[in-house]
Amino acid sequence: MLGVDGLRPDQINALTMPNLHALKQRGVVSSDHRTVFPSETRGALTALASGAKPESTGVLGNDFYARSGSGRLAGTDTIHDWRYGEAHYAGGMVRTVNLSETLAKAGKSFAVVTSSGQGSFTALNWKGADFGQIGFNVRHPQIAFPHDLAIDITARHKVPSTGFERGAEAKAIDIFVNSIWPAKRPAASIIWLTEVDSASHLHGLGAEGQLESLHQCDAAIGALLDWREHQAERETIAVFITSDHGHSTSSRFINLDDAFKAAGIRAATRFDDDIDIIFRRGRAPGLWLRRYDRGLLQAAFDALVAQDWYGASFTRAIEPGSPLGTIEGTLALELTGAAHYRAPDLYLNLAGDNEPNEFGILGTSICDVGNYKIDVGGGTHGGMHVSELTAVLIADGPGLKAGGQVITTRTGITDLAPTSLHMLGVAAPDTMTGRVMHELLEHGEAVAPPVIEEFMATAQGKTSHLRFGRVGSQNYVDEAWASPATAAVSQSTMLVEPPAE
Repeated sequence: MLGVDGLRPDQINALTMPNLHALKQRGVVSSDHRTVFPSETRGALTALASGAKPESTGVLGNDFYARSGSGRLAGTDTIHDWRYGEAHYAGGMVRTVNLSETLAKAGKSFAVVTSSGQGSFTALNWKGADFGQIGFNVRHPQIAFPHDLAIDITARHKVPSTGFERGAEAKAIDIFVNSIWPAKRPAASIIWLTEVDSASHLHGLGAEGQLESLHQCDAAIGALLDWREHQAERETIAVFITSDHGHSTSSRFINLDDAFKAAGIRAATRFDDDIDIIFRRGRAPGLWLRRYDRGLLQAAFDALVAQDWYGASFTRAIEPGSPLGTIEGTLALELTGAAHYRAPDLYLNLAGDNEPNEFGILGTSICDVGNYKIDVGGGTHGGMHVSELTAVLIADGPGLKAGGQVITTRTGITDLAPTSLHMLGVAAPDTMTGRVMHELLEHGEAVAPPVIEEFMATAQGKTSHLRFGRVGSQNYVDEAWASPATAAVSQSTMLVEPPAE
């Protein structure tokens, strides 16, 4: 698997990414591939490696309150954040079994090479060193394993002690094809490129700097495909190209503090003595109460739903199986796939629309950026805009359909691990709740078109909407949004559309 962080499917064409565009023409494409909510990298990559949604893994985006009594949000940026979580959070940092452990127990090797931060590398190969697997981060070579291979790589590729910054995507491919593959020939590998995400944040979707990043990632993809063509084992090597989320264009920044202060609610990003609610920022803010108080949660909802940037909200289901949340006007958190016990008491999706940015790329949204350094017009993600939840999946090689076939069912980031294990003849662990994507396989059975379901909940003049596509027992969230309430919409409304032709 090769991941291009933050790549939108609609930015792949013969000019921007000729190698990947050509692969689309000869391989198989899932046109409706989805990531998890929150649509943030570390939570999504944990879901990829574990084959399970955040409701199972417990890694709820890039930061969350772990309900550990620390009074602070749990980070995922560094390897030390993960080790702290393992030592202090109930059940450890990650509550599911990942590819690294599963393949090790089956006697198969697994490698992860990234040009990312420490957190993304760790999410993909959590505890990989403990299981004798392989990991190398070209930006942070100090955390590589096993040590003997890491020593060889740093010497052969002249890796500086501070890692590579320029050309890191090309270096990741170079290290995999010229060192890791010859030494270990792993049964499964993930190469994760941190671009085009950083360029999308910094320059904006469609800007010259972002387009240059697309070219660089495409060159890295081309190098990997060229390497495969020259291998004696090329007829046994399958390649999946994917992304962990998309992007929308930030159209406006807001600050949740303003809404809470105006309502007289004591909220902050850490639990100091006088604070009743801890919250995370971003495209999908979350609120955790120090002690559950329905009245306080109602007051917080009242403060948020009154804002013009309100874009749907979620609380625990009013009863098991209900699509409605405990607070009138909210939808059930369980619909989002993020209802872990660490989940916030209320998730908020900030508003967005489908307007184009200055470069003609559709989809803009509002964000509470906090201290994150991006400008209005930069790319953003984390929420439930369709452009954030839609991701890339293109596959090619033995055992897979070919000829540019386009699969229009729903697939998801949690399906990659079980599908890979299936192709390797390895049983998936019980915690791996994603499905095998049989519709992508050469002799796989056809999968029925998805059933599209839409849920609504109304209060105080606003209606929260959530739409997902259901394939069998699997639900893939398409988008969520808010609209002005109408007389035709009530809190109990649920629309079920027939499968698309």
